[in-house]
Amino acid sequence: MEERGYVAEALLERLHADGVALRLIGDSSGLAESAPEELAVAVPRELLGELPSLIARFAHDFDFRLVELERRARGAWRAMLAWTDEVGRPRFLAARFFVAEEEGSSPAALFISGLIDAIEGGAVSDERGAWLAQLWREDPQGAMDRLARCWRDEPHARLIANAARHGNWLAIRSRLAELRRGLRRWRLPRLPQPRPAVLFTGRDSAQRANLLVHVQGRLAPLELSMAEQPAGSGFRVVFDGPPDLDHPDAVVVNGDQPLPAMLVHVERAILRWLECRVERRYPDAVVGVNPLSARLLQMPLIGRLAGLVLNCRLECRLRSPLLMPVPMGIVIERGVQLGSRVTVMHQVTIGRRDLVVPRQHGGNLAVIEDNVFIGAGAKVLGPVRIGRGATVGANAVVTRDVPSHCTVVGANRILGHDQPDVAARRREEEYTVVNT
Repeated sequence: MEERGYVAEALLERLHADGVALRLIGDSSGLAESAPEELAVAVPRELLGELPSLIARFAHDFDFRLVELERRARGAWRAMLAWTDEVGRPRFLAARFFVAEEEGSSPAALFISGLIDAIEGGAVSDERGAWLAQLWREDPQGAMDRLARCWRDEPHARLIANAARHGNWLAIRSRLAELRRGLRRWRLPRLPQPRPAVLFTGRDSAQRANLLVHVQGRLAPLELSMAEQPAGSGFRVVFDGPPDLDHPDAVVVNGDQPLPAMLVHVERAILRWLECRVERRYPDAVVGVNPLSARLLQMPLIGRLAGLVLNCRLECRLRSPLLMPVPMGIVIERGVQLGSRVTVMHQVTIGRRDLVVPRQHGGNLAVIEDNVFIGAGAKVLGPVRIGRGATVGANAVVTRDVPSHCTVVGANRILGHDQPDVAARRREEEYTVVNT
């Protein structure tokens, strides 16, 4: 099975298990072998607001990166998942969830829902056209009745009916704007969505231009705005910049490296930036619902004042929100690197192991990767790395590295570290399939 097909099937099965009565708009016969780059999924209106949290939980459980989540219209969400294949190339799957024109799964209801979705989207692909023609042949009278209800002008309905009857959509593609205006319903105007920008700066050279072309090609599904310019806002790729540059919206590239190494380095940084961008825009859905005190604690200006009240001290840089259900007595020192969707319970300390080390040399501290849970009263001391999906038990003391998807209890007692079958079974139970 092709990877994207597997991811698409897993996403649809998860949403169905969560009670979402979804309908896939488009031909699903070959989904297992090769899924389209964007899934079109119709969902009930009352469940549309729950989709961001459901998609975020799916990405968390399967260890994908949620690099795009936005509301394209009043009744539609679009999400994009990213992962890395076995040879290190980035792969993507986009899914668009919207409220369909009609409920039900009859051929006529699917026909009108898929047709209006394609016309409002501004494109009728060959695959969508073949699927619509097949639905028309199954119930031509029902599809014609729905066309008459949706288009006030009879010539428009006849034009669509003729295209569906013969399977030729050239005339429809040339008049999409006219057909969209003729729909018998009120709708808000569609505003253009600004795309995230990636700026390539630093030493001007042929290598920098070559790197831009390759990154743009490999990340093409993201539709990023990429340019070589010194001004503007967005993520910056600094070619031959200062090696000590530490900025959440920038990455330094060493021109002495081979092109494949530079590509991997830049792509990981861009995907990480996009993931943090989604988490900052939708923290409740992606990270979790924080109490008001935890939100105030993580704000740049009033966080220090809130820390005095809550007996907390967050000195490290927060690239994405932390989940702190009980924000009391938490100490995270400067130099600690925190990943995405990290949960920190109360009375947790993450800092230096040796108090003699000067504060300005505290950069070599803990690295907490994504999806890590740190229980109440735990202590993470020194330059240790807590792997993705790991769990630090309550009152545990950690002074050495913890592998991904393992649990540490007590004083450095790592469960499953010395037994590969235990760690492998835990990864299987956590549904981790990529990015391990």
